[in-house]
This record gives sequence, structure tokens and C-alpha cells, in this order.
Amino acid sequence: MDFRAHRPNRHLGRSERSLMRIAKDLTNFLTNAQRSLTFDTLHLSSQKRGTLAHILVEFAEDLLQDIGIWSGLEAYNLDFFGTKLPCILQPDEEMDSAPVNPDRVQFLLWTLYAELEPDLILAPNHQDLERLAIGIAEFLSERFAQVQFDSGVKTFLSLPHTYGWDVKKKLVWLGHHSYLFRLSCENYVRTHGGQPAIPTLDDFMCQETTCWSGLGVIDILAVTLDITESQRRDLRSWYERHAAYFRVVSVHDPLMEVVNILNEQSYTVRVGDNGREFETYRFVFGSLVPWDGEWYWSGVQHGFDIVTEDIIQQIQQDFPLQAPQIVYRYCEQRAEKAREIVRKHYQQFIDYYGKELVSYPNGNAMAADMQKFHRYQFESTPKEDVEAFLKRHHLSEPSLRIDLPPELLECHNGIGVYFNPDEGQEMMLSFDEVVHGFQKKGGDLTEDEAESLRGLIYSDAISPQFVRQLIREYGDEAIRSAFLIPQGHDKHCLEYLLRRYKGHFYRNRYPSLTIVDT
Repeated sequence: MDFRAHRPNRHLGRSERSLMRIAKDLTNFLTNAQRSLTFDTLHLSSQKRGTLAHILVEFAEDLLQDIGIWSGLEAYNLDFFGTKLPCILQPDEEMDSAPVNPDRVQFLLWTLYAELEPDLILAPNHQDLERLAIGIAEFLSERFAQVQFDSGVKTFLSLPHTYGWDVKKKLVWLGHHSYLFRLSCENYVRTHGGQPAIPTLDDFMCQETTCWSGLGVIDILAVTLDITESQRRDLRSWYERHAAYFRVVSVHDPLMEVVNILNEQSYTVRVGDNGREFETYRFVFGSLVPWDGEWYWSGVQHGFDIVTEDIIQQIQQDFPLQAPQIVYRYCEQRAEKAREIVRKHYQQFIDYYGKELVSYPNGNAMAADMQKFHRYQFESTPKEDVEAFLKRHHLSEPSLRIDLPPELLECHNGIGVYFNPDEGQEMMLSFDEVVHGFQKKGGDLTEDEAESLRGLIYSDAISPQFVRQLIREYGDEAIRSAFLIPQGHDKHCLEYLLRRYKGHFYRNRYPSLTIVDT
């Protein structure tokens, strides 16, 4: 691996060359250490050992140079879980005072192995993990004590961030190349087309949450940079990029004025010397993010020279249907209307079932019961509202037919339906195995049950509220067992798992509901 490839500007200063030697020696250390491990669990290929060694050296550089990436992560952890290193340290438990200490290395390794070996379920207190962490911490502390260098990473992150593009350069480096995120980025790119195209990288850096306690690249950069609280809020809001079709009002370097055609909101966009790229366009489709009182383009923009009024009307009609949760970011009236509908449906669900979570043995039973529920909804809805609905959809009478996708109809091992009061209904297949796993209280889980429990935590579509509802009914022992979390650990471990794998639920969320204008 070329050590320079992941340095800012792909440059390695003269004094930083010692880092390359340390990384090479650490690779040899890991090779020898691997032979002495009790189990094969932590064995890595030669290539992955080299990757891990480089990451560990940059991790030590961060701590010893006080760059702030790791300390930012620990600050979030302390706020979220009451401990800097969840599942490694209990709340109020002290760690070694040395910057590069075994506890920090253990948390780093435990998290990184999920990126290096995605199918591995690793206990945070695995005996080989603890042994390896001690050896690595001693090696790094000893070797770094013998060198002095000026960190190019620290210099790069200390450069001015007056303009949004200054911040974006640092965001790109942190997300694509830093030791904390580059494995996550590589895995994200691999599962989203395989090529590091600008839209893919922009999605990862601005929007994706990661294995690092469910935080995104924007969250870590916000606490790493020396910026104001207002700027920090701006940066952490970049996951809510305003993606829309914009009418170009004027272009005068270094600014341009555009108007969102869905809500008529005006934006002052700083473009620097690039205004000429937009001068010939009447409309632009792209994403805008705020920085210090102005807006900046993020990702790729598509310009249009000629757009007819018919096309504009079609966009205004279709885009909210195609991407409602994006439109809700900047159309508060639409968002609130959707929330009102969800609240109404939630109350009907509670009135009918008497609880937020119901289950069915199979898809046919679910379809039959949903038909009864929809009949109840129509019967409990004011007559004038029903008539308006029928007129809007050109119906002579309410249709109670339920069309479920094949995977639901063909499911014969249980379906769980949870009504999230904030977003709407959530469904989980193979629900019987999940319940059976919970009922065992962590003892003698079958592999299928353990896999189903982990799937509950991994699923992007299942909210923490759904999981907590199951825990209220059955306890959390089964989830701890499925993830090899010691039963004696503090409750923060469960909250850590929820944030780590469901980080997107801890940001602003919008109803999973499309509103059809009349």
C-alpha cells in the first residue's frame, strides 16, 4: 500500500517518512502476533494486515498530534452513552492515561473488524482482541516516542475554512482517506456501483451514517475543525441537502440567485469564479447546503437551457411523488400535512388494535385483517371526507382490496407490523424466529434465531422504537447474546448497537408517506 495515497494532497513531508517505516514494522509485528493468537477469529490476510497497520499508525498520529478526530468520536460517545468507549469501558471507568492505550486500540480494532471481515461477529471482550490491543498499544507508544514529525494532516485540517468549498475539501479527505472512514467508504462504494463517482462519494460523506457510533463524516468533521457553533450546526445539517429543480434568477460572480420551483424559496449561492458555468442555464437540478449564511452546490449539477411551462408543471407534480422525504426537507407545509395524516392513521391503528405492535402467522392472515382494518377506517372517517376521497380518485365506492407484494403473501413464518407514531407502519418478515429468539432470554439461540435478531438491528427499515417495543415485552438478553455482548455490561451497550446500526434514525426524520395534491 502506498502510504502517500491517503495523505492530504497525496503528499508526505520529509519528517513524516518515519510513519512509513513504523507502518512497515507494524505489519511485521501483526504477522508475528497473529501466529500467537489462541483462536483463528482475528486472522487477516496479508493485504488486510498491511491495511490495518497503516490505519493504526494514522490513529496514533491523530492521538499524539492532538488532531482531534478520535477525541471528537469519544466526545460524542460520552454524550450518547456515558462512556468514551462503549462496550469496552463501563460509565465512570477510567482508562490508561497514555494517549495510545489498550482500551482505545481495542475499541478501534473491534469496530474495524466489522469493516475488514463483514461476516464476523466479534465479542468486544474477546481474549485475543484484548491481547492484541495491549501489544499494539505498547508497540505504537514505543515507536512514536522515538520520532518527531510535523503532521501534514493537522496542517491541512487547520487551513482556513472561510468558504463552503474549503470545508468540502476537508470533508472529502476525511470521508475518503482518513483512517476512521476510508474502509467504510470503500465498502459503501463497493455496494453502490463500485466506482467512486462524485454522486456516490457525496452521498457517503454528507448523508451516510457509519459504524462509528452511527455518526457520519459531517459529524466528526464538525467537532474536529475549529469553527463556531453556528458553523458546526450548518455542517451537521448537510445530510439534509436541498435537492431540487431551481430556476436561475441571476448570475454575477461570485454569487448566483436561484429559486426552488417547488416552494418558491430563494437561495443566494456562492459560486466563486464558476458563475460562467451557469450563465446559459434557465434551470438547474442539484443539491444545496448551507455554510455561514450562504448556500453552496454539493455533488453534481445538471443544467437545462430550455424548459417549457408544461415541463415545469410536470416536475412540480412528479418530483414530490418520486422523492417525498427529500421535498419535506424544504416544504414544511407538505411535511406537516404528512405528519397530520400519520398521526390520524396511528390513532386509528391504536383504536382498532389497542397496541402499536401486532403479528400475523402468514401473509394471507395479514391481508385478511388489513382488509377489516381498512373497512374500519372508512366507517370511522367523516362522510364528507370519504366522499372527497372517492371523488379525488374517481371511485364510486371504497375499494377494500389489499394488494400485498409476493414476499409478504408468501411469508409463512410470521410477520410483525409496528406503527411508528412518527413515520408510519414498519413490517418485518420471519418474525416468528425473532420472537422465539427473544423468548429464550439469550440462552441456546439457534443460528437462524441469532441471525434474525441481528437482522432486526441491521435493518435500515426497522426503527429503534420497533426494537425497544420488543425489548419492553421480552427483555434485551437475546440481542446481547446474538452480538456476543457480555450480559453483565451496562445498558449503554444496547443503545450503542441501535445508534451504530441505525444512526439515520437519530437525525431529522420525515413520514414515509406520499401526499397527492388535488
